[in-house]
Amino acid sequence: MSLISRSNFEQTTIQQLVDSAERVSTDVFDLVHLSLDSGRELILLAVAGENLDSVGMILDGVRDLRRAG
Repeated sequence: MSLISRSNFEQTTIQQLVDSAERVSTDVFDLVHLSLDSGRELILLAVAGENLDSVGMILDGVRDLRRAG
């Protein structure tokens, strides 16, 4: 199931993504890696499922690494 990789980014709202996640009965891991016009990059990640504490802890660790670097 795709929550973001098939989204129309010009028209899809965060609320629509949340609503889609509410309707999904299976676990979802969806990632989009974009190159921006500014030369920077943007990674969008949507993870939906039960018991995501461990995933959240890993992502918190990645954020902490980025801050430290």
